[in-house]
Amino acid sequence: MKCNIDASFSSLNNRVGIGVCIRDEFGAYVLAKYEQFTPLCDVRFGEALGLLSALNWVHELNLGPVDFELDSKIVVDSFHSNKCDATELGDIISHCKQLFSNYYNNSSVEFIRRQANEVAHSLAKAATYAASPRILVDIPHCIEHLLINEML
Repeated sequence: MKCNIDASFSSLNNRVGIGVCIRDEFGAYVLAKYEQFTPLCDVRFGEALGLLSALNWVHELNLGPVDFELDSKIVVDSFHSNKCDATELGDIISHCKQLFSNYYNNSSVEFIRRQANEVAHSLAKAATYAASPRILVDIPHCIEHLLINEML
C-alpha cells in the first residue's frame, strides 16, 4: 500500500487542512480522508501533524506494510534524523517515530516531489473549506481526474 499525505494552509479561513490518500500496489484508490484544524500554524507543524494523523489512521485500518509519502523534505529529514530535537516540531516527529517503530514493519516514510503528491494536496485544500473531517470511501470529485491521469 501507498499513503500520500499533504497539508494545505488557508489564511482566509484560518485553517490547516490535512489530506491523506491510500492506494494499493497498482495505484488504485482504496480510501482517503481529510481533516482540518485551527488556527493556522507553521508549514512544518501542519505537515508533521499530517504524518501523525496518517500513521494513526492507517494503524487503525490495520493495512500491513505501507509506504508513506510526503512532499515536505524538512519533515521527512527530521523523521529520519537521529538528532535530539527539543522543539514542538521535535515532539510531533518523536511521536511519529514511536508509532512507526511500534506498528510499521517493512514500511517507509519517503519524500516525493510536490507534482507527485497532487492527490493528497487536492484533498488537503478541500479540507480547508469543509465543515468537518471525512473519511472518503468513494473517490471524491476533487481528485477523480488526478487519479485517472495517474492510472493512464
